[in-house]
Amino acid sequence: MIFFCEDCGKKNVLSSEQLKDGKVVFRCSTCNYWNSYSVKTVKAPDLKRADAFLKTRLHFPEIIGFFLFHTATGVLTNNMPDMLNNSDLEVLGNLLIKTVSIGRSQYPDVKEISLILSSKNITVKMINKDLAVIIVGKTFPLSKPLRDQLDRIGSIDTAQNGHLK
Repeated sequence: MIFFCEDCGKKNVLSSEQLKDGKVVFRCSTCNYWNSYSVKTVKAPDLKRADAFLKTRLHFPEIIGFFLFHTATGVLTNNMPDMLNNSDLEVLGNLLIKTVSIGRSQYPDVKEISLILSSKNITVKMINKDLAVIIVGKTFPLSKPLRDQLDRIGSIDTAQNGHLK
């Protein structure tokens, strides 16, 4: 997670372990100022269901990597290649979530987007309004068994305030 110092404005990269009870307290790495932020936490059932899905889907050969991203807390689960660090994934996750939000502003029933970049498929599947699974694959479209699994966890029920069915 990235937090900016309230005093000097410099960027500080913090691990999710530094988040406790919806609050993060840290000393700026540049000016040593003590910072304190309240952070929205992820709803446990959504996170548990998504995390369980990700842990059991490692065997699909078309997957290069994936991560779980929350709009307030950033990267929650990271299973991406080592060339991408958490800061890179924070930027990528924010950009992809904004792209989904733009689509949903015109078409509210949009739950997923796919981007093709350099013969790689990036699929963003919204789990709820703030939580997404982002998968990078070798092929487009993703295989039917993987798509079926994504549909099971990523189904948004707008009639129930954007929570999982």
